[in-house]
Amino acid sequence: MEIMSLEKSHSLTQSLWRSEQIRLLERQAAMVAGISLFELMDRAGLAVFEQARLNWPNAKEWWIFTGGGNNAGDGYIVARLAWAAGIKVRVIQVGDAARLSGDAATARDAYLAQGGLISSLIAVEYQAPDLIIDALLGTGLTGVVRPEFVQAIEVINQSSAPVLAIDVPSGLCADTGQIKTMAVQATLTVCMIGLKFGLATGRGPDVVGRLVLADLGIKLNSASQQPVASIMQWSSMRLFLPKRRVGAHKGEAGRVLVIGGNLGMSGAIRLAGEAALRCGAGLVRLLSHPAHQASLNVTRPELMTASFPDVNRDHINDSSFNDGDWASTLVLGPGLGRDNWSEALFNAAMQCNKPMVIDADALWFLAKGFLGKGLAAKKPPLAAAFRSWILTPHSGEAARLLGCTVPEVEADRLAAVLSLQQQYGGVVVLKGAGSLIADERHVRLCHYGNNGMASGGMGDVLSGIIGALIAQGLTPFNAASLGVCLHALAGDVAASQGKLGMLAADLFLPLRHLINQDDEYDDTDATTAPCG
Repeated sequence: MEIMSLEKSHSLTQSLWRSEQIRLLERQAAMVAGISLFELMDRAGLAVFEQARLNWPNAKEWWIFTGGGNNAGDGYIVARLAWAAGIKVRVIQVGDAARLSGDAATARDAYLAQGGLISSLIAVEYQAPDLIIDALLGTGLTGVVRPEFVQAIEVINQSSAPVLAIDVPSGLCADTGQIKTMAVQATLTVCMIGLKFGLATGRGPDVVGRLVLADLGIKLNSASQQPVASIMQWSSMRLFLPKRRVGAHKGEAGRVLVIGGNLGMSGAIRLAGEAALRCGAGLVRLLSHPAHQASLNVTRPELMTASFPDVNRDHINDSSFNDGDWASTLVLGPGLGRDNWSEALFNAAMQCNKPMVIDADALWFLAKGFLGKGLAAKKPPLAAAFRSWILTPHSGEAARLLGCTVPEVEADRLAAVLSLQQQYGGVVVLKGAGSLIADERHVRLCHYGNNGMASGGMGDVLSGIIGALIAQGLTPFNAASLGVCLHALAGDVAASQGKLGMLAADLFLPLRHLINQDDEYDDTDATTAPCG
């Protein structure tokens, strides 16, 4: 998904809303502006028509699929405008057009009065038009798609024509990003008035194509409504990049201790460690299985190494974890594993009252100890840790932490990240398409990144980035937010040389470039950074 045409605001981020919030706010805004809801519908249709002409100026035949609600009304307005412009228009009504009511019926009647025609789905020949407009279901969908709409969506998706979706691709839940049945695969989605949350996370990025926001010339008064989340823009997030004084020394840049690296998994801790160095940490030490200590820094001598005793051979006591006192920040989990050694190391690390990033198998142990107990059952020093730790689960790890299934997490990612934060405290990063970052007051969403990052080690790099930013003085919430942005943008830069086959280590040079940006520079410039 590429988000474009968003107004840059003076605030840090761009707002994301539930559909019902937008419906309420648009009614209020229309009343304040003294315009009718039909005029807003007319503006929506015009916005779609203009985007269609802008993006496909040579399209001479348009098919417009309409359903039974206001989304259909938008479609009929587009059809009327296209007909008047000399475009060959075919409106394909799913369901009975006579059952339309209110403003949608008014839009239908205006189209018919101009000489327009309406076809049924059964009459559609399977040759491709030049453009398809999806005005089937809109933002009101919450359940499964009815069979006749499934058939229409199949026709749309089987066509070779580009598809413009009005407000939301039909079949996608605008509030959650879930697809319960199937959804239109849009080339471009024109979202009205305010961005709906589900367009930017879950399955939303799979189907929205390019995303354009049309504000319809009204200003939302959000005093009575708070957005559910905010989209992070690099042009604002980069202001959080750590600053160094001219005479700074390495101790001021923070000490990161990366903990993990069990037998056969030394690569994870190595990736996390270099990521921390590349993001400005002054000193980084890798605490791993004794078998790896001598080899972990062979190709990166700037990394220091230490080992945690082998529980099968060595006696472990409180002095076994002196490295925790040295560090300003811990990154716990990369390559940790789930055996007795892993558990002993996890338990030792959890006794440190230091800010920490908890990832990978450390989340497995955390779930094992916390599930069903909640924060109230924890005792100091662990109780103090929730305020300064950052959990970074993907949906599988989130499901274990919540005691549910992966489909339940993906059905409502916002609810999942809020539940994780309420149960475990601190800051939670729910990774995936449209990663979410939540603390006790706010949720931020990252719309950068790409599917080339679906490869091993990417999460280890992210944990190292966040650890480095905490070590350099950022708050956990800002460190997690900036870290997710840096990680995703570095992935976009690396993807300029191809997504398939992209490795986690390919992010290191783009990361170094991004954290050293000190010029005026907007979001689109970020992806032109050199890959080295």
